[in-house]
Amino acid sequence: MVGRIEDDPIVDQLPERPRFIPLRHADLKEELIQSLDLDSFERDHFLRFSRRVQAVFHTEHHAALLRLEEIYELLDPDSQLVSIDAIQDDDRSDIGDQLIDKVSGLLFAAHYKRLTRKEIERAIDVGWQWGVKLEVDFDIFERLEIFARGYRKVTFRRRRWQKLFRLETIELPEFTRLIMVLRVKPPPEDRKKTKLSLDSRFVYLKTFKDIPETEVEILLPGSKIRLTKLDRAKILFPTLSGMAITIYKITRSAVLLSMLSLSVALSFDKIIGLVVLVGGTIGYIVKSVMSYFRTKNDYEYGLTKNLYVKNLDNNLGVLYRILNEAEEQEVSETLLAYAILWRHPSFQTRGASYRELDDAVEAFIDSAIESAAEKPEEHEDCTRENDSVDFEVHDALGKLARLGLASVDESGYWKAEPIEDAIQTLASHWDTLLP
Repeated sequence: MVGRIEDDPIVDQLPERPRFIPLRHADLKEELIQSLDLDSFERDHFLRFSRRVQAVFHTEHHAALLRLEEIYELLDPDSQLVSIDAIQDDDRSDIGDQLIDKVSGLLFAAHYKRLTRKEIERAIDVGWQWGVKLEVDFDIFERLEIFARGYRKVTFRRRRWQKLFRLETIELPEFTRLIMVLRVKPPPEDRKKTKLSLDSRFVYLKTFKDIPETEVEILLPGSKIRLTKLDRAKILFPTLSGMAITIYKITRSAVLLSMLSLSVALSFDKIIGLVVLVGGTIGYIVKSVMSYFRTKNDYEYGLTKNLYVKNLDNNLGVLYRILNEAEEQEVSETLLAYAILWRHPSFQTRGASYRELDDAVEAFIDSAIESAAEKPEEHEDCTRENDSVDFEVHDALGKLARLGLASVDESGYWKAEPIEDAIQTLASHWDTLLP
C-alpha cells in the first residue's frame, strides 16, 4: 500500500493545475496545422506568421538579456572582466535587489512559483523525517529567493522505529525544476574567515532538476548535517556495550592480579594481557568516533553526488536558461491563442469569449500531450502525473492585443485578424524593434 507524506507544505500551496506548457512551440505548430486541417495556402501563411512571432519575442527577450547582462556583469562571481569604476557597497546592494526583482519577473513569465519562507521552513521540518537532518542558518542570507515549477509524484521506501521498522512505501512530490537566487551577508568582523565560500559582493543563481520537496534544504549554502537519533544510536549503543564488556574484563583482571600479587610476583604475561585490554578499550573508542565521522561523510558524499547530477546551470547560464524558457512559453501561448481564434470552426464567425477560448486551447493542449505521451522515446517528460495544463488565456489575449493580432468587441468576444493582415502587422512591429 502506498501512503502519503504527512503533509506537502509546498505542493499544497501550488495551483491544482500547472500553467507551464510542456511542449516545444515547433511541435505545437505541426499539431495546430494537422488539428485545424489547414490547406497548403493557410499552412504557408501560418508558418510565416509563426516565424515572425518567434522573431519578435526573440528580439524582445534578447534586448532584456542585454540589459540583464549589463547589470549582472557587476555581480557575477564567475566574471573575468575588470570594472573600471569601483562600486560602493550600498550601490552594489541596490543593483543586486534590482537584478533579483527582474529575474523574479522573468520567472513569473516562465510560470515558476516563488516559495515563501514559511513554505521552505515547513519543507525542512518534513525533510527531517527522511534520514538526513540539516540545520539551515537563514541569518547568513541578505536575500534568498527560491522558485519551483512542475512537480510529479515519486515513491520512496523507508523504515522507521515508530512503525517497528516495517517497510513503508510512500509518495513524495518532486519538483521538475527549481531555481535559487541569493546574496549572503558580509561575515561579522570576528568571523571574517568562514567556511562559507560565497562572497557577499555577488549574486548567485542556481538551477536544479528533479528535487524532492523534502530535499529543498540540501540546496542551501551553509547547511550543516545533523545525524538522526537512529544513526547516533547505531554508533552509541555498540560503543557503550563494548566499553562495558571491556571495563568488566579489566576490573576482573585487576582483581585477580591484586589477589595474585599477595602471594606471587606479577608475571609478565599478565602485564601484557592488561595492556592489551586497556589498548583494546582505547581502540574501540577510536573506532566508534571514526564510525561517527564515516557515517557523516557518507551522508555528505551522497548529497554532493546527488547535487552533481541534478545541477543544471549556474549564474549567467541561469539567466540564459530563464530567458529561453520565458520566450518559449510566450511564443507557444501566442501561437495557440491566435491559431484557435483564427481557424477553430466555432469561432470564425462571431469570435470567442474568454471561457470558450480557454476551454478550446486547453482541450487542444491535452490532446497534444496525449499524442506526445505515446512517443516516450521522444518526450520522456510527458510521464508525469498531472499533465492537465491551466492555460493563461488572459495573458495570451493580452499579447495578441499588444501585437495587434486580435481585437475584442463590446460583447466581450475576441476575433483574430486575418492571417495576411497579421503578418503585415508583425512586420510593422518588427520595424519598431529594429528602427
